[in-house]
Amino acid sequence: MSAALAIDGVAVQRGGRLVVEEASLGLAPGECVVLAGESGSGKTSLLRVIGGLDRPARGTIRIGGAVVDDAAATFVRPESRGLGMVFQDFALWPHLSVLENVAVVIRDRAGRDRKALALLDRFGVASCAGRLPATLSGGQQQRVGLARALAAAPRLLMLDEPFSSLDVETRETLRTELRALIVESGLSALCISHDPADIARLADRVAVLEDRRLTACTTPDAMFARPATPYAARLAGLCGGVRVPARGEGSDAAIALGGAQLAIPGGAARLAGAAQALLFWPRGALSLAAEGVPATCIGAHFEAGHWQALLRLDGLAAPVPVQCAAPPPRGAVALRVAADRLHLFPFSG
Repeated sequence: MSAALAIDGVAVQRGGRLVVEEASLGLAPGECVVLAGESGSGKTSLLRVIGGLDRPARGTIRIGGAVVDDAAATFVRPESRGLGMVFQDFALWPHLSVLENVAVVIRDRAGRDRKALALLDRFGVASCAGRLPATLSGGQQQRVGLARALAAAPRLLMLDEPFSSLDVETRETLRTELRALIVESGLSALCISHDPADIARLADRVAVLEDRRLTACTTPDAMFARPATPYAARLAGLCGGVRVPARGEGSDAAIALGGAQLAIPGGAARLAGAAQALLFWPRGALSLAAEGVPATCIGAHFEAGHWQALLRLDGLAAPVPVQCAAPPPRGAVALRVAADRLHLFPFSG
């Protein structure tokens, strides 16, 4: 079976400047890939060339096995690529009713309104069919946007930060509904985002775009266990990002944390000779204990079922967050560190 999407050696230019270099990525049928990157990383530019809104400087794009752009002779127009697109700003036609916004993209005129109404019902907005988009909430507008994207029976669904302008509760609800739709329908999807929650809820795999290049394409759990870069560590939901003195000792790395020296097994190769490192860890790798690294608790707050303590450690500019089961006392505490669960990256800034 052909890949739902395959991009091979694609480079993208904007205003004469190269914003994406030699990107290669494939989506299997029924797979959802989240393309993550910071603002200005080129992720939306890459989405635009896949969608046919812009042309690549070089490389080849295939959808369902068919070449739709090879940066030279072949170019298939956006409306002929079999895509459904969902945008951050909803992009609904303001002069059309909700029903008309969905029905207008259905090619088969027979039963067009009935099919559009069924899609609106699938996303819980059938009761809004006669209204104009401006009278809807943001969440309702994005539900209409999703219904419209599916109305043309696309081979590939593309979403450009679809939840970033919505409130937290609506985001969570729509993520759950979208994931269920992808799984149940077998639809392939490429979602642009820099929100770790989108990765956790939607992604079968996550592709990371940094410094104009795809630096990783892996499953969310593999990225959590072995992040390739500091940005990937943050996307995966790891804690930290604190800067610590570090040096290599044989195959291990030695770091200074709050006046204590800790050895990280096999960490010397990751340091690459740097004298400082950025340190990340999963929840539970740092914990309060009767004995350990000396620290000072400066406060705590309750978050998502657990207490989060903020600790000051000697030599560190930023406080260190530590999850704990009960509210910790302020003042002097001790910190237990599972050194084999730490991730470090060379820092030269």
